[in-house]
Amino acid sequence: MRARNLLLVVVAGLASAAFSYLGTGLHPIWWLLWLAPVPVLAIAPRLRSSAAFLLGSFAWLIGEMNQWNYVTHEIEMPLRIVILFFVIPAVAFDFGVLFMRSFLRRGSLFLASLAFPVYWVAYEYLTEIGSPHSTWANLAYTQMNCLPIIQVASITGLWGISFIVFLFAGTIAALLSGAGKPWQRHALTIVVGVVICALFLFGEWRLRSNPSAQSVTMTLIAKDLPMSVYLGPEEQALKLLHEYADEVRRATPAGTQVVVLPEKIGRVSESRLAEVDALFSSTAAATHAAIVVGLVRRTPSAAFNSSRFYSPDGKLEANYDKHHLLPGIEPEKPGDKRVLLDQPSGRWGLQICKDMDFPKLSREYAGDGANLLLAPAWDFNLDRWLHARMAVLRAVENGFALARSACNGLLTLSDNRGRILAEAATVPGRFVSITGKVNVTPAATFYTRTGDWFAWLCVGMFLVLLASRLFTFIWPEVSLSVSAAQDP
Repeated sequence: MRARNLLLVVVAGLASAAFSYLGTGLHPIWWLLWLAPVPVLAIAPRLRSSAAFLLGSFAWLIGEMNQWNYVTHEIEMPLRIVILFFVIPAVAFDFGVLFMRSFLRRGSLFLASLAFPVYWVAYEYLTEIGSPHSTWANLAYTQMNCLPIIQVASITGLWGISFIVFLFAGTIAALLSGAGKPWQRHALTIVVGVVICALFLFGEWRLRSNPSAQSVTMTLIAKDLPMSVYLGPEEQALKLLHEYADEVRRATPAGTQVVVLPEKIGRVSESRLAEVDALFSSTAAATHAAIVVGLVRRTPSAAFNSSRFYSPDGKLEANYDKHHLLPGIEPEKPGDKRVLLDQPSGRWGLQICKDMDFPKLSREYAGDGANLLLAPAWDFNLDRWLHARMAVLRAVENGFALARSACNGLLTLSDNRGRILAEAATVPGRFVSITGKVNVTPAATFYTRTGDWFAWLCVGMFLVLLASRLFTFIWPEVSLSVSAAQDP
C-alpha cells in the first residue's frame, strides 16, 4: 500500500510538472495550464503538509525550467536573480497548494475550489504592484491563443483570465480529491460549469460584435540587430537610420497611412538630431505616410529612449519618451508624459516596448480616447511571441488596435479583440515588412472605466478566506461546534 501511494505521489508530481512545462513559458500550449495544478492539488489532502509542500515545489520548479535557457543565456541574468526568478513562483505555488488543501481536509468543497484562484490572482497582483517588470510573469498571457477566454480581460483586466483557468483547475482537483458530500460535488460541477460556459459564450459574442466602421492602413518595418549597434558610434547609428529611410521609401505601398519602425535604432546627439528629423520628414512627405521612428536622444544632461512621429506632410508632430525602462540594460532617463495625436480616424497614442507590460499606462491612454497604439519595440528573440502577446492583451483590455514593430522580435498588427491581422518575424541582415488594414473603431471597455477592481476583489476574498483558516486554527473547538451545528 505504501509503495502504491508513493507511486501515486510521484505520478502526480510528474504530471503537474509536465503540464506546467508545456503550458507556461515563452511558447505555451494554452489548454495545458488548465490541467497543470490538478494532480498536485488533488493529492495534497492525502499528504502531510510538509510532503504536499515539497511536491508542489518539485512540480512547479520543474515546469519553470522551460525558461532556463532564456534567463541564463539570452538575457544573462545574474545567478542570484536567476535563483529568485525560479524559487519565488515555486514557493508561491506551494502556499497556494497548502491553502486549498486546508479547505479540502475540512470538506469545504466550494471554498476549496475558490481558494486557489483567489490566492493566485492576489499573489500575481501584489507582485505586479511591487515589480519593476510589472505583469511580465503573469500566467494570463499563456491563454493568448484562446481568443474567447481572453475577452474577459475587457471586464476584469488580465486578472480574470488567471482566475477562470485556476477556478477550473481547483474545481477538478476538488472533485478528484474525494472530499465533500455527493450533493456538494454535483452543485459545484453545475455552478462552475455554468460560469465557464458563460465566459466562453461571452467571448464568442464579443468576437462577433466588432463593427468595422473605419480602418487604418499600416506598414511595419524592422530587421534584427545586435545590441552593440545600439551602443555603437553615432556615425554607425546615422548610417542605419538612412538605411531605414531608404527602406521606407522602397517598401511602403501607396495608400499607407502610417509606418512604424522599431525602438532605439541608434543613439543620436542633440547636435545631429535636426539631420535625422530632416531625413524622416522628407521621407514622410515623399511616401505621404506618417512615420514613427524609435531612437535614443542624447542631450547634455540626459538620454531618452524616444519615439518621434512625423506627419504625412513632413512635420515633426510629436516626441514620446519611454516611461518604463529595462533595469540594468537601458540607462536612459524615463519620461512621464503620454502623447496622443488627433487624426481623421481617431486618437493615436505612442508607447515603447516595455511600457505595454504595465496595464495602467495603456488604461490611461484608453481613458484619453486612444483607439490605436503605435509601439516601436526591441525584444530578445526567444521571447518574441510572449512579449508581443502581452501588448496585444492591453488592446483587448482597453479596446484599441495595436501596431507593434519589434527588432529581434515580431511585426504585429492586431485589432481590439486580440485577433492577429498580420504578423512576421524579423531576421538578421535584411529588412522585413508587413502591411495591413487595422480596424480602429472605438470600443470602450468596462475595465478601462473601473481599473483593477477584480484584482482587489480577489485580494479581499483571499484575506477573508485566510482569516477563516486562522480562526479555525486558533479556536478549533468553536469551529468544530459550528460545523457540527450546520451538519444535517
